[in-house]
Amino acid sequence: MKLLIAAALAALALFAGCSQDEVRAVRAAAVVADDGIAAAEGVFQGELVFCRRIGTKSGKRLDIGDRFVASDEERDRNIHAFADLRNLPSGVHQVHVVWLKPDGEELFRKYAEVSVAPADSGRWRTQLVWKDGNNLRFAETEEAVVGPAPDVTVASRLNVAPDRKRESGDYAVKVYWNRELLLEKVFRYESGI
Repeated sequence: MKLLIAAALAALALFAGCSQDEVRAVRAAAVVADDGIAAAEGVFQGELVFCRRIGTKSGKRLDIGDRFVASDEERDRNIHAFADLRNLPSGVHQVHVVWLKPDGEELFRKYAEVSVAPADSGRWRTQLVWKDGNNLRFAETEEAVVGPAPDVTVASRLNVAPDRKRESGDYAVKVYWNRELLLEKVFRYESGI
């Protein structure tokens, strides 16, 4: 009887949405980072960064910030969001990137699976595979990253070309790790409309 009660309580806790320890740690580290304190080495960390452009030769993020103005320039047609995730736990995980309009309504979302496994010589291999909930056979695999730490960058972008007629306001990007909110950040867009 005790075993049955324990199983029922465990199932209830699972369905109630128990928070993942690693997600709580990342969210706590983000609060600490906002206060200017560095996170501990080797701890799962995440940061969300917005930029207007990416260097064509260097691949560097250009015009990093949280305020963007409409432009007719071809090079300014997107606002990029990068979720830099470091010291990932091993295993296969889900990551969702959700873009929200100023009124809080969802614009779109992207979904991927991240595989993290030890590689040779104390290194780590991380693999990001984009999925499509409407097409279960779709899989767009990014090049695997092998390095000294299990890190990955999840990139997404919002097209703000003038023909899109995006409204002015505060847009938000939310990143979910295994269906739990991991990172959230707002940026301001002025459309001039």
